[in-house]
Amino acid sequence: MYGCSEERVNDNSDENTGGNKNNSGKEVSSIELKELIPSDSYDVTSTRTFKFGDDGISYFVAAQEIAGGKLFSSSDTTFVSYTDGGMVVSDRNGNVRTYMMNDFGCAVSCCLQEGGGTERNYYFSYITGEDGFQYLSGITEMLDDGEVYSLLTFDYSEDGKIKVGQTVDGMSETYIVEFDKSVAVENVCGLPDIFLSELYPMSMHLVALYGGVLGNAFEYLCTDMYPENSPELNEHTTYEYSVDEEGIPDYCEIVTVSGGEEYKRNISVKITI
Repeated sequence: MYGCSEERVNDNSDENTGGNKNNSGKEVSSIELKELIPSDSYDVTSTRTFKFGDDGISYFVAAQEIAGGKLFSSSDTTFVSYTDGGMVVSDRNGNVRTYMMNDFGCAVSCCLQEGGGTERNYYFSYITGEDGFQYLSGITEMLDDGEVYSLLTFDYSEDGKIKVGQTVDGMSETYIVEFDKSVAVENVCGLPDIFLSELYPMSMHLVALYGGVLGNAFEYLCTDMYPENSPELNEHTTYEYSVDEEGIPDYCEIVTVSGGEEYKRNISVKITI
């Protein structure tokens, strides 16, 4: 596996704690992602900031603004607290996520109590790589009536690729995430995969993902993603990262070609050590 290297040695003596699992020994104090989102009326600047403390991730701020905040500005903070064997994530809308951890500091379950009274339960499974690290292998979402609503599965069996299976409300899709060895950037700070972070139901656990409690980050940043079957659209997305002099990512250009049309996203990355 290229995303989950077979060659690294797990020398992480603090593996039972939370925090940003970057597999490199670098202690990250914050991760900021900033993106200009174009629209027909006004372009919106979206900023997502993840802050880390001694126990792990401490809070997350999602902010949006138009024209530098002169026309519109909003900011929501999500707070994190820790219990014996668990982590609680709460926001101002009354949504509370309670995670229970295994001996490696990885979440095995999450009970989401939404502000409106709905309860959802999530279950997480992992594989142990040959490097000794824990990698996410599946997410199952169950509604409060016991019905399975969504699934994510991760197949690491093919070198340089991850096959991601997604099922939501009975509809299924398979995606291929690739790591082109000739251009892939080493993931020295444990940056989560952008595509996976936006894929439901992973997107419901953004704080846990960036906080490192959903397994270790991949050794390299992905270079390509495409649906396994999209003959009509022939969809393909490429990810190109730039890094600073220490190899820390500071920019990502995402280009999606679908149905002959090209779509671009540009995300600035600021990682503080």
